[in-house]
Amino acid sequence: MENYIEVSGRVKKSLKQIAKSVASEVLILMKQPSGLEIAIEFVSEKEIKRINREFREIDKITDVLSFPSTELKAGEVLNLSSPEINILKTVEGKVHIGDMALCTKQLKRQAKEFGNTLEAELKKLVIHSVLHIIGYDHIKDEDYIIMKKQEDYLDSQIKI
Repeated sequence: MENYIEVSGRVKKSLKQIAKSVASEVLILMKQPSGLEIAIEFVSEKEIKRINREFREIDKITDVLSFPSTELKAGEVLNLSSPEINILKTVEGKVHIGDMALCTKQLKRQAKEFGNTLEAELKKLVIHSVLHIIGYDHIKDEDYIIMKKQEDYLDSQIKI
């Protein structure tokens, strides 16, 4: 069984395909089991600001927001035989591990600001978000170092 990455929102089909491919590759490279599902939605500035305000109490536009469905810790592999996994199973038998909201206009601004192609910036944001979904964080300095190391590794391994 393979992973299922659902991508929606108003953005070019090629960018949807990159998001889907990168998210799937991250799960494989991080040695997560197959049969996982992530939903990625490309959203407007107004929508990302609303979501950021509602869930993080931060009233501003951001690039990407991640919503994990599990309580994985950094580096932990999801145990599909664990009883609590059953509540995350979809009708199709996939295990829904999280959602991602990506702001299309912010993605474009950041690509220009950082001198990246749109595709390279998208890859960076999807890697970052999937790592959040599978338990990585960067609140503490030591966690940032661990997450950044994984981001750099994944960026070097995933070709777009």
